[in-house]
This record gives sequence, structure tokens and C-alpha cells, in this order.
Amino acid sequence: MRNVFLLLITLALVLLAAALAPVFLNDPGVVQIRFRGWTLEMSVLVLVLGVLLAWMILYFVVRIWRLPTETARKVREQRALKQLEKGLLALTEGDWTTAERALQKSTSSEGQTTARYLAAAQAADGQQAGDRAEWYLEQAESGGRKNRFLVDLTRARLLTENGRFEEAVPVLEELRRRRKRHSQVLELLSRCYRAMGRWQSMQEILPVMQKAGLIDEKRAEALKNQAAEAQIAQSKDLEQLKATWNAFPRPMQKSSGIVLAFAEKAARLGGSELTESVLRASLKKEWDSALLIPYGDPGANDASQRLKQCEKWMVDHPEDARLHLALGRLCAREELWGKARHHMIRSLELEPTVAGYDSLGQLLERQGELEMAMACFRNALRMNMGEKPLPLPSEHIKLNAPPDS
Repeated sequence: MRNVFLLLITLALVLLAAALAPVFLNDPGVVQIRFRGWTLEMSVLVLVLGVLLAWMILYFVVRIWRLPTETARKVREQRALKQLEKGLLALTEGDWTTAERALQKSTSSEGQTTARYLAAAQAADGQQAGDRAEWYLEQAESGGRKNRFLVDLTRARLLTENGRFEEAVPVLEELRRRRKRHSQVLELLSRCYRAMGRWQSMQEILPVMQKAGLIDEKRAEALKNQAAEAQIAQSKDLEQLKATWNAFPRPMQKSSGIVLAFAEKAARLGGSELTESVLRASLKKEWDSALLIPYGDPGANDASQRLKQCEKWMVDHPEDARLHLALGRLCAREELWGKARHHMIRSLELEPTVAGYDSLGQLLERQGELEMAMACFRNALRMNMGEKPLPLPSEHIKLNAPPDS
């Protein structure tokens, strides 16, 4: 194409010279060429045709001279394309060895090889050949700075897939500084942060992921709650737990899942007294009986307050099995044995649970009813193993069949 273009330019110049000849020559139709005493006269038309003929002869001589080289180059390109196709198909099938061999052969031809090296790196990584994968990445990187982003993104993806999250994060964070809303960078960062337990970092990129359209509002809310619950679980003492809790926005502090995680963690750390107001506020916003289980685990001085609150809730939720269980536990704490027994039995009538049988067993054990206490503990164990509870061996405790679900 370039040679044809030059031919057209030459033709245009010759025709321009022929057109301007009448202006500059004495005899418009004749051109005189003098060389060392010799004079050659010819018409302008003959000169033009002679130049064109000479050019065409030269052009075809050069083309014929280059023909073997061009033919060999095209054959190499065709072979490389076939190897590229073979390699990509093998890569799709997971045949890493065949894919790497074919892709390596495809890079032997001239032209763009970045994509081929990146694919070969993936094939080598599939064979757990990290050194070869890195070599391919370095070869792809030598193609110029414009390929650096793609190479680093491939490197980070391979590190992430191999579980080398600590090595992948610095690469991904650098890529994010260059392209703040790149979807793959954000997704890989999210995966690494979750795997490493870097929940604060995870919280920071969620708004960016939402703006980039990677997650919708519902998914973003679920990930925020997951991150918050994980941060609570990582608290090592009550001071850290309180600091983590106070850092959450108010709407998050009323989410039942986060409140439940906070209450359970506080109880494990010996800080149940921190949970009463939090649990009560969340239950006031939205009734979730799962929160009643930790509510029935009082702190040092708030059992009476919790008991009175449960009795108020009982007016509106008389058939809530977990509310009966929480009230039974609180009554046992206050040594109101009869009421404790009544509410625990009613809880099991409404919904047999491991916690219900275990609590009733502890109460009966304290009252010296060891046979029935052991029966309750066995039922708790059976339910924990996925089996149905057995009837209790006493007429003093009669459990009606639970209502149909």
C-alpha cells in the first residue's frame, strides 16, 4: 500500500511538471537534456511515459525481490494465529500444558504479543509454575508502558486466585490509584480485604463499588453489615468492642444482625450489662425474636429491669417461644422458680429448641429433679445432632404438641 501511494505521488509530480513545461520552456513540446556535450531532445509526453515505465519496472523488481521474504512472513503469521487459537481453546478447557506450549509458539511471530504472553502466564500459573508465569508477565511488560496496567492486573488476579492476598493487595491498591473505578480492580480488592479480615478497608471501597455499578443498594447493605459483624467479632476486649460499636452510624446500630453480633460478643467478654438498651432499642424498631436470647442473659445488676420489660412484651407477643424462654431464664436468675418453670415449659410447647431443653435441664438440676434434668439434657443433645426430642419421663412436666408451622 505504501509503494502504491509513492507511485501515485510520483505520477502527480510528473504530470505537474508536464503541465508547467509550457511556462518555462522555449518549445513547449520539447525537452532538452544536456550532459557533457551531448544534447538529447524528446517530447514531454515521451519523458512522462519513460519516467512512469522506469518507475513501474523498478517497483516490480523490488516486489519480486521481496516476495520470498513476504511469503515467509505471512506463513509465520498464519502458523502463529493457528497456535494462538489452539492455545486459547486449550486454556478455556483447562489444558494448561497444551495451552502454554501453543501460546509460547504463537509469540515467536512479529506483531502484538502482549495478549499472548498474558494468556501464557495464566496457563503456566494453572500448572503451579509461578516462575514461568512471572517470566511471561515480564515479557508482556516489555511491550511498553501502555501495557503496564494490564500486566499488573493479570499479576494481581493470579496472586488472588492462588490465595496470596497480602502480595496482591499492594498491586491492586496501586492500580486503583491509577483507575479509581475499574471494576476488576475493585472486585479483586474486595475479595482480598474480606479474606484478610481488613473490614475497615472493605467498608471504605463499598461506596465506590456502588457508584461504579458493581453492586446494588441491597448488596451494598449486606456487605456493610457483614463487615460490621466481622469487626465486632475481631474485638479482643470490652474497650475495643465499645470503640468499634460507637464508630458505627446510628442506623447500623439498630440493625438486628449487627445488634445480635454485638450482644453475643459482649456476653462472651463478660459485658452483658452493655447490651440491654441496645437490644431494647432494636426490638422497639423491629421485632426480631432472635434478639430475645441474649436479652435473657442479664448483666450483674439489670436482671430485674429485663424481667419487667419481657413481661411488658408478653402482652403483645404471648405466643413467642423465645420470649417465654428469655423470661424463664430471667425468672430463674431472680429465683422465681415457679414462673421460670412455667415459661420454660411453655417455650418448649411452642417450639422445642436446644437452648430450651438445656435451660429447663439446668433449672430441674438445681431443684434436685435429676432424672428429668438428664432427660432434658439428652433431648438437647439429640436436637443438636438433628434428631427429634423424646417425651420427658414424668407426669410433672407435660408438654403439649407444638402448633403446626
